[in-house]
Amino acid sequence: MNIMTNSHIQTYDHLEQLMAEEKQVILYFSSRDCNVCHAVFPKLMNLINDYSIKVIKIDINDHVEIAGQLLVFTVPTILMMYDGREVLRESRFIDFQKVERMLNSF
Repeated sequence: MNIMTNSHIQTYDHLEQLMAEEKQVILYFSSRDCNVCHAVFPKLMNLINDYSIKVIKIDINDHVEIAGQLLVFTVPTILMMYDGREVLRESRFIDFQKVERMLNSF
């Protein structure tokens, strides 16, 4: 398991490059002042513990352009990407069973 945070990402183009390097990636959009985001992230990390998948954590306050490009307007939002394409989007009320089913299908 590999976690990347804001400090690793400069632009949307850089994010696309990172996603091209990995077959499967989870993008986790959050905000510093979102208490739900802080509660959801550990649950996500616990869920993916047994999977070999990179998680890129993106603060929408720092990366407004990236959030806009990916049409992320609420937090928390999880985007699961496979071969550079979005295969699952969960926002606000995260269905972890759906996330786990998608992980198992990879």
